Amino acid sequence: MKQLLKSLAKILLGDYAVYYIYTRSAKDFSLHDSKSSAAFKVIPVDAAEILKSQDPLIRQQVGYSGVGANAYACLEGQRIVGLCFYWFGERYQERNFWPLLEHEAKLVQIISLAEMRGRGIASRLIQSSCQDLLEQGFVQVYSRIWHSNIPSIKAFERAGWVRISLVIEINPLRRVRPIKLRINSKLFIR
Repeated sequence: MKQLLKSLAKILLGDYAVYYIYTRSAKDFSLHDSKSSAAFKVIPVDAAEILKSQDPLIRQQVGYSGVGANAYACLEGQRIVGLCFYWFGERYQERNFWPLLEHEAKLVQIISLAEMRGRGIASRLIQSSCQDLLEQGFVQVYSRIWHSNIPSIKAFERAGWVRISLVIEINPLRRVRPIKLRINSKLFIR
């Protein structure tokens, strides 16, 4: 039945997307947020460090790095077990899903190795990388999360991020530009 409803919705509405937007700002980052963890360390990395990884999944993420991107690795010992990437400025225009102002960035990719999931890597990576960006002078960071991606939603909420919007895109009759509906939370004030 669920598959039938999805098929019917796709016929009527075309391709669709339903995302939550989460954010964290410098003004609500508390002093007790910490970069330290006994099990994992989060550090900024560049493309060369990513390509040194023995894990194919980690190396495949290298395209997210470069100019206009900040990359962070979560390490267990010397092994990269998770990565996240923030884009800003001109680089972000490739995504441009959520409008960014100057000194704002969007977390565009986060992954952890399958065998490492459930150990708090994503939350540690999100929290520590965000803190580093805010210390660099960024004032607000964002992420979009598919509405049913419960593990990601929980990871962002554990890292102190707040849901500010629901974004729904529909493309009835395969229009050139999809229709985008943004339902903002009362908590969000830009």
